Amino acid sequence: MISRIKKYLRPKEPKAIVLMYHRVCTIKTDPWQLAVNPTNFETQIKALKNNFHVLPVSDLMQQFKDGKIKPKSIYITFDDAYRDNFTYAKPVLETHGCPATFFIPTHFVGQNELFWWDELESIFLHATKLPPNLTLSIGKKKYTFHFEGEPLNEEIRTKHQSWVWPAPPPTNRCKTYLELWELLKPLSLTEISGILEVIRKWADHTPSQGPENYPMNRGELENLAQNELFSLGIHTMTHPALAYHSTEFQTSEITGSKNFLAAMGFPQINAIAYPYGNHNDETLSVVKQNNIPLGFTTEEAVITRNSTPLRLGRIQVTNCSGPKLIEKLNYYFDL
Repeated sequence: MISRIKKYLRPKEPKAIVLMYHRVCTIKTDPWQLAVNPTNFETQIKALKNNFHVLPVSDLMQQFKDGKIKPKSIYITFDDAYRDNFTYAKPVLETHGCPATFFIPTHFVGQNELFWWDELESIFLHATKLPPNLTLSIGKKKYTFHFEGEPLNEEIRTKHQSWVWPAPPPTNRCKTYLELWELLKPLSLTEISGILEVIRKWADHTPSQGPENYPMNRGELENLAQNELFSLGIHTMTHPALAYHSTEFQTSEITGSKNFLAAMGFPQINAIAYPYGNHNDETLSVVKQNNIPLGFTTEEAVITRNSTPLRLGRIQVTNCSGPKLIEKLNYYFDL
């Protein structure tokens, strides 16, 4: 009887959680819930520091080698290297002594322009008025979209601000934005740029282009890398959905990103985050060839000693208070 009781009282498998951030700022619309405002971010970091073991990603690599995961440990990551990470996130992380890894899409470093997905969102969700019809050639197909009778009034603007995917798009503008995002995502950046140029001329809309909306520049990356709290990781060169592309293309993207960072003199790059979480067996083969020990997806999953090091899940952090984030993470730890 006693042995049966002990069986059911066996301690749970130790778990770790990798957090996925993108932006630390306040933005007009956020259908993917990628932005945490600076006030909430600071309360989150304080709460993480007070409730868990916040460790560098390099520690996780060693734990897999040892076959032991540190219980209730947290690893902070940022995707896309937005400049607001440097302006708002870095000082808070430094104040509280919290390590973090920043995954860099290296092609965009120092480019004072929006990422294509941000410009697409700005055109369709923020433009005051759009021409009635848009026709695009994407791949071997033609697509036509219609916008009669949908100027950006207060009612439409409010719907855009409150829309969060995967809820159904509340307006035709949101529906078109989502359709185009899905059509463009599998393409190369060269193809996307050509299509976006057509959309840009058609809309005649100038997006809000404050510097916090751009990627970091070389100086900011160098500043990050000089701090022992921070490390840089691979996020490819042009942020493609890797599994849609050939092995040669994937090799160029991953190796090129690694070499770019190495040429800047950064410490050893020991992790990759797959753009959109998208990858396949060819991706993993390229990662192994580059001697990269850790790979991160966008799948919401905790990490145990049985997790696959090149397919590690992450929990996306949304714009909530510190106590709300702790409540969410405790739920995952208690599963």
